[in-house]
Amino acid sequence: MAPAFADVVIVGGGPVGSLIAYQLARFGCIPYLMEQDDKTTMPCYGRASTFWPRTIEMLDQLDLFDRLMQTGVVTRNSLHFRNGQRVHGGLLFGNRMDKLGDTFFKFSLHLRQRLTEERFVEALAENGVEQHMRQRIESFAIDETAADGYPITVHARDLVQDEVVEVKTQAVPLSVHNFLTSSILRKYLVGADGGKSTVRSLAKIPFMGERTTHRWVRMDARVQTNMPNPRCLNSIDSASHGQILWCPIDNGLTRIGYVFSQALLEKYGGVEGVTQDVAVEEAKAALAPFEVEFQHVEWFTIYGIGQAIAGSFWTNERIFLAGDACHTHSSGSAQGLNTGIHDAVNLAWKLALVIRGFTNKSLLDTYDLERRPSVQQVIDNDKVISLLISGHYPPQFEGRKEHPHYSLWAWGYPIVRINMINCDGDASAATISPGQRGPDVFLNTIGTNDPIRLHRVLKNDAKFSVVIFAGKSSSTQNSLASLQAALSSCMNPSWKRVVKFVTIAASSGNGVADVLGRGVWGRVFWDPDGRAHGIYGVDDERGAMLVFRPDGWIGCVLGLSGVKALEDYFGMFMA
Repeated sequence: MAPAFADVVIVGGGPVGSLIAYQLARFGCIPYLMEQDDKTTMPCYGRASTFWPRTIEMLDQLDLFDRLMQTGVVTRNSLHFRNGQRVHGGLLFGNRMDKLGDTFFKFSLHLRQRLTEERFVEALAENGVEQHMRQRIESFAIDETAADGYPITVHARDLVQDEVVEVKTQAVPLSVHNFLTSSILRKYLVGADGGKSTVRSLAKIPFMGERTTHRWVRMDARVQTNMPNPRCLNSIDSASHGQILWCPIDNGLTRIGYVFSQALLEKYGGVEGVTQDVAVEEAKAALAPFEVEFQHVEWFTIYGIGQAIAGSFWTNERIFLAGDACHTHSSGSAQGLNTGIHDAVNLAWKLALVIRGFTNKSLLDTYDLERRPSVQQVIDNDKVISLLISGHYPPQFEGRKEHPHYSLWAWGYPIVRINMINCDGDASAATISPGQRGPDVFLNTIGTNDPIRLHRVLKNDAKFSVVIFAGKSSSTQNSLASLQAALSSCMNPSWKRVVKFVTIAASSGNGVADVLGRGVWGRVFWDPDGRAHGIYGVDDERGAMLVFRPDGWIGCVLGLSGVKALEDYFGMFMA
């Protein structure tokens, strides 16, 4: 067969792989997405089902949230029960999400993984890219001196025709040929092929972790119950079944999870004796004194608990891992899919900017530097959470006398914090810091004064956003005029392909020039009550400049006079 050509070959058509492919296509690259299964014939069963607010924010900036919301169900808070009475504790990280402060997505979204994949693949197809199903990677080779300019060759087995398919990463997309230099002619392979990743194995990347003897049951069913607020993300303490998960999901179903203790395994003669009927009867016992009628069970499983992380998330400067291919978790805090989505969003825009010749390859180093420590923190928390859910104390809790479930509420997942390279700017110009995700806040449009969220203004289009907080024009007009002159003389013209400007004024009026003079760049929005300036900690008498990375995290903080520092910042990685 004639070889296929692409900028990036992505192995694994799950949510992480399909999201990476969608973003690359959206950002002007050519992905090749292969999947060994025929997803169109696979049943919709189990697996990951929960997106947390930060993850939803990122998907919204990629125009994907509305698709998911049409199928999924949201929960804004949770209840925790013991002996049929509401008590403090349980899934505290899911409690009172309606009170979160700096996001408009004050809820979690629940739908089964197969449905998520379908929505992502639909969006991918609308960008002109198909998923190549029934293809399994067998090998890859890297030849930096390849005469045809295709450094990576992937050999995959077509499982329908039983023949080898060859996919090459092309050297130069014609649309950006004139912008590229030999130092950045690089194309890539991404392994998003799950915990048993073939790409990881072929790349000889170690996968270090541990498994416990604990067993958990998960099941999706249509049920009736007398539990209060059954469409909340609830949890129930049980002396015999650990802490029970009760999670509403799509299509009126509920996901129920509980611990299958050693005593229960012995009762049924091991894992082999755990049938669906057994799982249902033990769920009823676990949920008592609440009554539950199982009308239909769509799926159930019993599985062991483990956590693992790859020794590196990339190798050979060309091979990347994402999602379960580089980290696995228990389902105790519902973080596996979320961390995979964060991987995908972190990686895709960096790959796109390097492939298109807009930035140098040093930007790719930051993928492993940012994501691996963040994932390790999740895994460390997950080890504690999974032990507590199973009714056991981790070593650092030795000496506690109360039931382990009483301590679980204290453990949650911290908001992901990443550390982008910073420059010598004015750190006091805003209270938010580089490496933090920018809070969302309402602005007003000019003329109509319609409210619009900042995150909608800063959609993820693989461009950096320089946001000028202009403050009160009566105090900052001279600084803004000087800023405009400095930007006009120093900004590298080629950077306009990857940098956009937004100006936010802490006032309003009939027109931009009337309020701000001519010292503005890009689209202008009003912040008449100063709320946006306040949430970012910008003095409206001085103003500030903040660089937002394409994924919404803060890259650097500058004063209005910090144009040289802005130039130095972009100069570190721009081509």
